[in-house]
Amino acid sequence: MTKFDFIVAYRELDAAAAREVVEARQKSFDKLWPTFKHMAQTYELCRLAFLLDPPETLDWFEQPMREFDPHFVMKSDRQEAGRMAALLLRRDMEDGTSYIPLAVLCSSYCGRRHSADDDATTRRAAEAFAAAVRDHRVSDQSKLPSAPKLPAIKAEMDVLNESGANAVPGTAVKDAVAATLASAESGIKALSNNVAESMSGIRFDVTRLAEEVDMLWWHIGDWHELLERPRSETGEAAKMMVSGIELGAMVRQLPGPFGAHGILRRTAGQQADAKTTLRTALKTISQEDAQKLVATVPASVRSLFPVHTAIQMFAAGASWEAEFTKAVPDVASVKISQFELGVQAFRERALIAHGGLG
Repeated sequence: MTKFDFIVAYRELDAAAAREVVEARQKSFDKLWPTFKHMAQTYELCRLAFLLDPPETLDWFEQPMREFDPHFVMKSDRQEAGRMAALLLRRDMEDGTSYIPLAVLCSSYCGRRHSADDDATTRRAAEAFAAAVRDHRVSDQSKLPSAPKLPAIKAEMDVLNESGANAVPGTAVKDAVAATLASAESGIKALSNNVAESMSGIRFDVTRLAEEVDMLWWHIGDWHELLERPRSETGEAAKMMVSGIELGAMVRQLPGPFGAHGILRRTAGQQADAKTTLRTALKTISQEDAQKLVATVPASVRSLFPVHTAIQMFAAGASWEAEFTKAVPDVASVKISQFELGVQAFRERALIAHGGLG
């Protein structure tokens, strides 16, 4: 992977930008980058990058921008703020974590939303997440613990030997015994650390296998665990939405099993490419069903989790459609395939569980 180069990336977005503007943006970027450390900031950047409802105030982002460009105002310069947010997200994806790409993919709503950098962030997120899933699949972190070498106690033993067999000073014996005990303690500690490291790798592999086995058994059975009824008795669009949520809930560690998307496609069957909307899918389940599917999404990030936001609002009251359209007006009636709806629901539930929203 090519190392991220801010100037190249920025010029690709605005080839006509004046040099002083590029220099100002680079200085802002260099100051912003070290402060970008938390998932809450990731969600804020996603809202900016996809030109969604921006936070009322975002001092950690706006102040470094205005320091080198006093004319920058985030509310007025939304496109420029979006570009900078997108570039920060792209830079962060170099670290190999699956959290950032998954947040971007959720925000993109299966590519129906467009980022301020002409979707370069979404494409990079898809690549990074696919790589993380492949690495997750072939990971072999377990290794046998090795026996540590005990620290030598030669100096103490030399004192004993030099003292003679018939005249061993008490202090020399005491020092030798203390050194022996310290050496043994050090060796035991090293062995314990080696075993702990080995067990950590084994736990990782067992967890990964448990995810895969759970999903395979779920696929074999015709049963919605959350709705407590057969999948065959659920409408096609709703079936994929619920299936994505249930599979996402099985993820114990991101990015999740390699075959999760394949299971969703097999679940969709011949209807995988049939078009639907989130609004339509919600109308095929009851409010009681919605209440069983709820995973609470904070108000500040609802636009990034459209499926769960819709379910949460539907479960809460009869006026959900108006509230939902207000919260996510850009995707409420956007057509996506039933498979894509399942994937979106899967991504959202996995990120809700492991993306710092709790």
